[in-house]
Amino acid sequence: MAAAFNARDPLGQLLATRRDLWRGREPAGGTAVVSSGYRHLDRWLPGGGWPCGRIVELVPERLGVGDLHLLLPFLAERTHRGQPVILIAPPLIPCPQALQTAGLDLAHVVVVRRRTHALWAAEQCLKSGLCGALSIWPPERMQTRTLRRLQLAAEQGSAPLFIHYRPGQSPPPSLANLRLAIRSGPELEMLRATGRSGTGDRRIQLQTHHSSARTSAAATVAPIPFPGQ
Repeated sequence: MAAAFNARDPLGQLLATRRDLWRGREPAGGTAVVSSGYRHLDRWLPGGGWPCGRIVELVPERLGVGDLHLLLPFLAERTHRGQPVILIAPPLIPCPQALQTAGLDLAHVVVVRRRTHALWAAEQCLKSGLCGALSIWPPERMQTRTLRRLQLAAEQGSAPLFIHYRPGQSPPPSLANLRLAIRSGPELEMLRATGRSGTGDRRIQLQTHHSSARTSAAATVAPIPFPGQ
């Protein structure tokens, strides 16, 4: 839309140069994305992948439904680039053998166990600009102000920030670019998104098949239409 602005519209010119601003009814643009590792999931996600330097909220219906498994191909790619992957306060300690089988280079995987300092650790890691991805399982009560601080920290780098809520935990109001519900199957539902799904569907069924320890998973994704469609 930048071509529509001219010298008689200085405000429009200024807004056109700011890629970090979203103007109401226009689709958000300018946010870089990285591939999820699943071709069809990329087609479904707004922008074609996970947003860089932004929050992605994952809301599983139960523990172990697959919220971390969903990220493994992307996390593996980050580690093989030599970029640290940070897992903060997971409810269950990930099995190293399972991570390695999924293709992750364990030399670049960091697990922070202490929940008491989880939010501080996440903020410092994001501010460093060195990590390739960060996943955090926040405490049950997290204030909107804290979430905003994490968003500002994420914007200082290019790492997607994945916030894994616990089953039954209500996410606070946030400026997250993406919020996905994860159900058995696994089935993904887009609860919130800056921009529209690439396929126009709000739900997909995702099936993963790992062909080897060093290759990304392939996926078969079938759109699930809304009732009445």
